[in-house]
Amino acid sequence: MMSGRVSFFNRHPHIRKHYEQSTFFIRRNILPLLYPNRCPLCQSLLPRGSFLCPSCRPSLPLVTGPVCFCCGKPVVSPEQEYCNDCLRFPKSFRSGCSLLIYNETTRPMMAAFKYQNRRCLSLFFASELFHSYYALFSRWQIQAVIPVPVHKNRKKKRGYNQAALLARDLACLLCLPYYPDFLIRKKDTLPQKNFHPARRLYNLSRAFAVNPDFLPLAAKLTSVLLIDDIYTTGATAESCSRLLLEAGIKQVYLSSVCIGTSEE
Repeated sequence: MMSGRVSFFNRHPHIRKHYEQSTFFIRRNILPLLYPNRCPLCQSLLPRGSFLCPSCRPSLPLVTGPVCFCCGKPVVSPEQEYCNDCLRFPKSFRSGCSLLIYNETTRPMMAAFKYQNRRCLSLFFASELFHSYYALFSRWQIQAVIPVPVHKNRKKKRGYNQAALLARDLACLLCLPYYPDFLIRKKDTLPQKNFHPARRLYNLSRAFAVNPDFLPLAAKLTSVLLIDDIYTTGATAESCSRLLLEAGIKQVYLSSVCIGTSEE
C-alpha cells in the first residue's frame, strides 16, 4: 500500500511539481552551504555550486562520437547505424542517450551513488545530462519523466532509489512532471550481473507492472523519458518500455548516467 503522501501527489501532480521544484532549489543552493560537495572522483572538497574538480573533468569518459541510433552505445564508425546488441535484441524504446561510459573510472562513482548514500550525485548527473542533451530532449518532445523502480526490499535496505533521484532532478531542470510511482517492481529479482545477456530479459519477466492509478494518464501521454542509472544490455529498459507502451503511451525514450559498450 502506498503512503498517504504518495497517494496525495498521485492525485495532484501539479502540487508534486511545485513541491519538487522547491526542494530542488534547497538541495541545489542551500544545503551545499552546510554540507559542501565532494568530487566524485578524487573526493576533494568543492566550492559551492561545483560538483567536479576541474582537474578531474578531463578524465571523465564522456559518450562522444558515433553512437547507436537506438540505445546510444558508442559504435565503431558513423556508417554503423545500430550496435550489435540492438541488432541481436531489438528494443521497444524509440531512442536513448547516456552521459558516460561505464568503465573502471566511473564504476566507483556509480557504486557510491547507488550503495553508499551519495545522493547528492543525482544533482551532478542530472545537470550534466541536462546540459549535454537538452536539445535532444526538446526534439523528443518529452511530456513526463519516469524512473525504473526498485523493489521495496531493496529500497528499504538502501534507503532510496537512485534512478528516482536522478529522474526527479532531471525533471526539475526540464520543468516536466515526474512520476516515481508510475512503474512498480513486483519481484525482487537477482542482480542482472549474475546472468548472461540473453537471460537477463527472462530474469525480469513479470518483475515490473504499471501502477493502476496511472493507467488513465498513460493513454494521454505521447512521449515519456525513462530514467535508469546504468544501461548495459538493456533488459531492464526493455521490460519497462514494453509495459509503458502496452499501457497506452505512444513513445518511450531512455536516458541513463552510464552505458556499457556493445558486445562485438
